[in-house]
Amino acid sequence: MKEIIVAERYARAMIDIIKGSAVNNIIAELKQISTTIEGSDELKRIFYNPSIAMKFKENVLSQLFVRFKPDATVRKFIYLILNKNRIKLLDKIIFALENLSDKITNRARIRVKTALKLDEKEVETLKKRFADITEKDVMLDIHVEPELIGGIIAQIGSTVYDGSIKNQLRTMYRKL
Repeated sequence: MKEIIVAERYARAMIDIIKGSAVNNIIAELKQISTTIEGSDELKRIFYNPSIAMKFKENVLSQLFVRFKPDATVRKFIYLILNKNRIKLLDKIIFALENLSDKITNRARIRVKTALKLDEKEVETLKKRFADITEKDVMLDIHVEPELIGGIIAQIGSTVYDGSIKNQLRTMYRKL
């Protein structure tokens, strides 16, 4: 719980610093760095270990920056959370930053699971329906999961709408 509060504070500070249209670019750059760190056991050992000298960590980070060439704001932010020993919270900070950005821009991220790949018309229909429900601009994150058999599962924040055939069969089984 404490980590979430700290992550939200860093995210609010970042939102205050960056300008509106740059938010998505900043988030993308932060995700790229986070994915690289989380995908490497060696980088995690270096950055997460408090006994390793900060100067060494900064040198490794500067080598990452040569590879990715992030915005100056991103570089300063990553150095800050590294020096404050908060680099482990980067994923949580990114999540909080996305949520704040969504609130500011009146946008809803909806995770949709479907049994089959949806065509463009179906995606647009879903966007419109969810836009009507949420009264926000909608971004769909669609995943195909054949085990659903049919239908969809949509998650908006903590609310889950389960219209899958798998769930309907499970409900019928419980009633029997």
